[in-house]
Formats: sequence, C-alpha cells, structure tokens
Amino acid sequence: MRKIAFICIVVLFSSMILANPLNEVIQRVVDFEGFWGAILVARGDAILHAAGYGMADVERNIPNTPEKKFRIASITKQITAVAILQLVERGELTLDDPLSMYLEGFPNGEKILLKYMLNHSSGIPTMINSEELLENIRVYENDKSLQSAEIEYISTLPLRFEPGTSFLYSNSAYFLLGVIIEKVSGMPYDEYLRENIFKPLGMNNTGYDFNEYDSGWARPYYCQSYVIDDEFIREADWVDRKLPGGAGGLYSTVYDLYLWDRALYGTNILSKESVKIMETPTSQLHEAGYGVFVGTEFIAGQYRRLVYHDGDTKGTSTRISRYVEDDIFVVVLSNIEGKDFTSLAHELAKAVIINDMGR
Repeated sequence: MRKIAFICIVVLFSSMILANPLNEVIQRVVDFEGFWGAILVARGDAILHAAGYGMADVERNIPNTPEKKFRIASITKQITAVAILQLVERGELTLDDPLSMYLEGFPNGEKILLKYMLNHSSGIPTMINSEELLENIRVYENDKSLQSAEIEYISTLPLRFEPGTSFLYSNSAYFLLGVIIEKVSGMPYDEYLRENIFKPLGMNNTGYDFNEYDSGWARPYYCQSYVIDDEFIREADWVDRKLPGGAGGLYSTVYDLYLWDRALYGTNILSKESVKIMETPTSQLHEAGYGVFVGTEFIAGQYRRLVYHDGDTKGTSTRISRYVEDDIFVVVLSNIEGKDFTSLAHELAKAVIINDMGR
C-alpha cells in the first residue's frame, strides 16, 4: 500500500465519556509518540476505562475500538500454560513428564520436562516468526504436515544448556506445548482452547489466527497490522500465523482478556492452587512463572506484586499486567509492531492507586 503520513491520523474512540486520570495518562502517550490500538483498565469487577485509538484499517478509514480483534502474540503463552495445568488437574499428564513421552525420538527429550518448557528453562532455542523461519521449516516438509516439519526443524536445534539449569525464553518450547495439548486431549489446539476455556468464559471473540486477517475476516471487527517508519505508516510484513501455535498464535479483544483476568481470580477454569503454581516464579533472577512473569513495581510508596507478559510480532505489540493484591488489570493491544508498553501499564496502574479508583 502507499505510504501515508502519520500526522494525519489521531482518532480517539472511547466507551468512557467522562474524563478521568486514566485519560490524562493515555493522552500524554498519544501526544508524545502516538498510539494505535485498544486499552482496558479495570479494578475488580469494575471496568474503569475501555477505549480505542488510531486506525484499525487506514485504507478503509476504520478506527480502532475496544471491540476490535487484535493478535495478542505472546500473551498466548499464559493461555497455553493454563491448558497444560488443566490437563494436569485432570490427571492426564504431570509437570514432571519428559518431552519424550509425547514426541518420541526428540533429541534429549528424556531430559526436557514439561515444567522446564513452561518456565523457559528447557534450553530449547527460540524461533522468531519470519519468512526465513518458514523457509527453514519447509526444508523438512516433504510429505509431512507443516506442524510435523516444524517439530523436525526444532529437533535439529542443539540445546543451549542442560535442561533446568538456566533461563532462555523459548517460543519453540511453547509451540511444542501446544502440540502436547493436542496429543493428550485428542483435539486440535484451537478446538481444545475453544471448548475448555473460551466458550466456558464467554470469550466469544478469541481464537486462533489461521491467517484469516489476510482476507479481512469478520468486519467490522477487522484490524490491519502496521509499522511506523519515521513519519510514515506501512502495512506490516506478512508471516505465516500458523507457525507460532501455542507460543503466540491467538487473537482476542481487551474485553475478552478482561474475562480471562476475572477467571484467573476465580475457579472457573483452574483451581486456585494451580494458579498459584502458575504465578510463582521458579527463579527470582528471571521472574518466570508458567506462561507469565512475576515481579514487583514500586507505586505510591510500596512494592506491588505484578504478574505480566508482553507480546511482539509482525504488526502487533501487546502488554497484559495484573497487580495481584490491588486487583488491578491493565491490557494494551496495538496493531503497530515494535512498541513497549511497560511504562504505560505502570502509569495506568499508578493512576488507579493514587486516585483510589474503583473502590
């Protein structure tokens, strides 16, 4: 598509009519560096802010709204982790199971335990979704499925360290966890999530992106993906969205992810004991739980426990932050790649706490 001057578009659509401190925080970001996407901030059962910013589709002049579906990139990992923990609760697998139980012949598979894959200590090198990755995987395809070729490609990558002894963020490990969910449940990854998580929680606008975005699916909830180069906007490079699997292949909305947050505080999809395991870092150095990272942020004179994850892929940047004791939830989904929303999420939570919002 032709390049379009960035200065021509700053459109705000909000479901919250009255001004509040959260608007001020977001407006500073919009004014300083621009922002396209959707933001939701909640405390407990109260949604304090839900709004869309910028454009979902430049050529069709469609603005972003909170109802828009965005690729959520690596936020997918915490949903994959919950699916694994569900299967553990049902007695269908254990966290100490080796990878070799599910992928026979995988090199060092007897040493790579599921818990190591969940907390990024498996030593399996990561994959970055790109055209080059797809070309590397295609070498192994022949008469195999794309998934089988991807497994074989990953199996050729030497471990970076002895499993369980260090930390290396690994998309590859989470892709393999998605494969294990399929083998144990007897259902495709996306179907398992739909039947066991999304439908029970009413997350009706969440699912797996099998490249449906490329055909403009589900308008008016369609959201194109972009890159900002200097003062211009262009469409993001194409990548095969089937490749990430359980590492980053899902799409969702800020409203659906709010339902996800509420479910983790209850017992609708996972026991409180399992959520505690998920949100307990196995190493204070790396802050890695299962599908999430766990740390603290200093706000209003004290350290606040934070469970979080970022996501980044072609045309997408995301952030999800759960301030546990304060019961504050912040989710930022953007259709612009290469953005870091750590500071924005922090400032939004700070505004809620300082102004005692949602009490």
